[in-house]
Amino acid sequence: MNWERFNKVMAPKVQGAWNLHNLTRDKPLDFFILFSSAASLLGSPGQGNHVAANTFLDSLAHYRRSQGLPALSINWGVWSDIGAAAKRQVDAQMKARGIGAIAPQQGLDILEKLFTEESTQVGVVPINWPQFLASGATSPYFEDFAQTKETKQREASELRQQLTDILPQNRLSFLVNHLQEEVAPILGLKTNPNPQQGFFDLGMDSLMAVEMKNRLETGLSVTLPSTVIFEYPTINALAEYLVEEMFPSQWESTGVKTKINNEETSLSQTLEEDINASQTLEEDSAIAQELEELENLLKNRNND
Repeated sequence: MNWERFNKVMAPKVQGAWNLHNLTRDKPLDFFILFSSAASLLGSPGQGNHVAANTFLDSLAHYRRSQGLPALSINWGVWSDIGAAAKRQVDAQMKARGIGAIAPQQGLDILEKLFTEESTQVGVVPINWPQFLASGATSPYFEDFAQTKETKQREASELRQQLTDILPQNRLSFLVNHLQEEVAPILGLKTNPNPQQGFFDLGMDSLMAVEMKNRLETGLSVTLPSTVIFEYPTINALAEYLVEEMFPSQWESTGVKTKINNEETSLSQTLEEDINASQTLEEDSAIAQELEELENLLKNRNND
């Protein structure tokens, strides 16, 4: 983020609001309403300029009230159907974080009500707090809305216990299903995604990747590297990594990593049957060659 980008976003709000303040402070106004954004309350990763610009509006409202002047700053969330955010389909991304959209008529009704309020600053944001906090919002600012630490730990412990209790050979498929259910809402998908398709091919961006990492750390009670989504860019690959990290003894005892790709599984089963059925050195040699080719195939796919 450079100053040019800051200035481009901040100038209209900062200069515009300040000019209105200066030009009207001697006028007997009934209302001085600033349309701020929920970004200054909740934060917006990668949009520090947007957050700063709206924080100025909030601060100006408080300054005016301290001078005995009317002022109200409204921290609006995303509106549906209208506005720049709707055109960019931001509401789908926000929904994945637990933040709903405001219907136009609903927004107008709220605005009408706020005309009669004495508040200096009001946030208007439909939020599913458990979902929002699970997406990685850890600021003390949200403590009043947060679940207790014990509740979070219990939920993570229950999921972890489920993984521990099921048969080791079923853990990978369990995690694949869990990841599909986690990824779908983040991407705004109505159905579970293909576990072999890349996250970024599905439409995930870097901010969603951070959210995904935070959700996994919270849900599975694990600590993950910040680059985990980039290093394991499919549900299958990520599930394998998580099993390896959470149950290393199981992973070491199984030897070669289990693949859930149908083609690879079928090929491995065929080779295993050939080995059991082999009776001669010639057959053993042929199977050994096939195993070597399979191992190279798996290495190449891992490298890709």
